Amino acid sequence: MGFLDRLFGRKTGTETAPAKEEEMIADVRCPHGSLVAHWDEPQAMGKSDAVSYYICESCGERFSPEQGQRFMTEAAERVRIAEEERAQPSEG
Repeated sequence: MGFLDRLFGRKTGTETAPAKEEEMIADVRCPHGSLVAHWDEPQAMGKSDAVSYYICESCGERFSPEQGQRFMTEAAERVRIAEEERAQPSEG
């Protein structure tokens, strides 16, 4: 039994809590809100109409230009809705 276990009154052999936490994290679907554009040609860099593919920084999944644009539009819409909800005066 380690010092912190004794300090916080933990009993030995309680290894189940981290497994449940990992299980809960694995069930969360990535919203793909953090996409990074990639270009095949250096001359095309910075041009949104010449993007070759997008990679999600959160999960590492790769998307076509069309899918990436759709995910970015959806993420922008979620932010807009959240900002509108935040700006509304609370009732109560």
